[in-house]
Amino acid sequence: MTAATVWTATASKSLNDIVCPTNVVAGMFFRVTTAGTTGSSEPAWTNIIGENVYDGTVVYQAYSSIFDDISKINPTSVIELFIVTLKTTLHGTNTGSPSSNNETNIFRFHAGTNHTNQNIEWAGKKYERFPIIAEGFAFQKGQLPRPKLIVSNAYGTISTLFDAVNLVTAGNDLTGATVARVRTLARFIDNANFSGNNPFGTPDPNAEFPREIYTIDRKATENREIVEFELAAVFDLAGIRIPKRQCTRNLFPAIGTFIQ
Repeated sequence: MTAATVWTATASKSLNDIVCPTNVVAGMFFRVTTAGTTGSSEPAWTNIIGENVYDGTVVYQAYSSIFDDISKINPTSVIELFIVTLKTTLHGTNTGSPSSNNETNIFRFHAGTNHTNQNIEWAGKKYERFPIIAEGFAFQKGQLPRPKLIVSNAYGTISTLFDAVNLVTAGNDLTGATVARVRTLARFIDNANFSGNNPFGTPDPNAEFPREIYTIDRKATENREIVEFELAAVFDLAGIRIPKRQCTRNLFPAIGTFIQ
């Protein structure tokens, strides 16, 4: 693949040159399909694969390095990571793990399904291997997914966190915390994961699939062995009545009238 260059104004571009925005757009790159000269100001980039972007006399086609590479490598090279972010107003202040990330209210981990029993470092952050089962992320029959996280509670780790959180909001049990599912490829993870440099490729902190963002909707199970959470998409409005305000002609005179 041709090396990418950062966009600059009034620059000459040849066919198949690769350009990346000055501010990264979700790991997107842009291949020149019509040669020419870039404009005086940066174009409005897209995050839709295959869409055209017009820049001066140059035309680009958007693509993602992730999807460009996925067909060339073993699917087991997909790395699945999770980020759980607590809200201070709901959950108080908690130190994330591993502590070397030096973050507050952020927990980074992977489920151990990445063919490694070690912590994973990506984009300069460590993701702790934690025994969990993460399932139900697929969209089926037009319904929003409601994934489940089944987490080990063998040492009372999660129950201890519940105790701290419930002192701030009684009975909360992490409800409302944000869960981000992050997926990248082995070729893009940091060199720190290996004894030398990454043998599969070049680390890239921006090369990832589109993130999937959920919130913890409820705690389904808690015992000495496991804790099970049910997640919901941030725009999942199940149980919400719309509109919340009744529309009447007193407030909205146009209701019930039609223009011929």
